[in-house]
This record gives sequence, C-alpha cells and structure tokens, in this order.
Amino acid sequence: MSTTDDEEPTGPGFAESLAELEAIVAELESSELEVDHLAGRVERASELVRICRDRLDRARFAVEDVLERTALDED
Repeated sequence: MSTTDDEEPTGPGFAESLAELEAIVAELESSELEVDHLAGRVERASELVRICRDRLDRARFAVEDVLERTALDED
C-alpha cells in the first residue's frame, strides 16, 4: 500500500504504533511471553518500527517543505 506525498497515510498513527511497540518491548523483556508467540511478536514489532519511521519521515519532509517555501517567500 503505497501513497503519494499528498495523501494522508492510512492505518495506525504514530502514537498508536509507538504505544503498541512499547507494549511489545515490555512483553519481550518480561519472562511471561510464551516462546510459541515470540516470533510473531518480533515480526509485529518490526512492522511497527517501519510504520513509525514512515510517519517520522513524512513529518520531516512536510516540515522541510514548509521551511523551504517560507524561505522563498522571504526572498
């Protein structure tokens, strides 16, 4: 599912993804996680890291774009 820069990303947002990722990390650090579920939780954590990075990249590009346009307006 690819989006253009003008489209809003779909799916969970940054805060929701980060909260779920933190919960998974807490599970992994505890001794209560069953070995049978370990691979699935690590896979989900990997997906959440990708989502968070994507959201951060989009925000960074948007801020850089605004700053660039502002600088051009001042010239």
